[in-house]
Amino acid sequence: MKSHKGTLWLAVAAAMLVPSRARARAQTGASAPGDRPPQRQGRRQAARPPQTLAKVVSPCGRHVVEVVGGAVLIDGRRVRPSEDSVFVVAPPTWRRDGSALAWIERSRGESRLVVVPDLDAGRETLPWTLPVVSTDDRVFWAGPQRVVVGPAVLAPRAIATWTD
Repeated sequence: MKSHKGTLWLAVAAAMLVPSRARARAQTGASAPGDRPPQRQGRRQAARPPQTLAKVVSPCGRHVVEVVGGAVLIDGRRVRPSEDSVFVVAPPTWRRDGSALAWIERSRGESRLVVVPDLDAGRETLPWTLPVVSTDDRVFWAGPQRVVVGPAVLAPRAIATWTD
């Protein structure tokens, strides 16, 4: 009976994927005579100017985070001492109590989830390298020591947990 359920799940998943692939081929497959093929764009983008994002006050009102010139600042001090500027992919998100913060950043071709687990105890960061990040990914707090990365809290691409 277990293999039957697995086959049913596979059939449902295949049925969901096949129509979307067929539509994608139909939209891009045919071209009118004389149309030029689309130009291929390289994977590297032009250099971005250093990013600046507005200040966001913590829910408790004691802390402020901002991105200035590609540096993440909490309460006016740079969080991660680095010469490199970062590009914040998912904006900093405060934990409900306002004493912890998490965001997704990209620098040197690497995407990272960065968590500051306890601002009152210091600004030590917990960085995790992320294999894939989409432009619709956000950071969600799912508990005091649990962060979810994805387009929605119930659609995680990555989950990070830690202990004190």
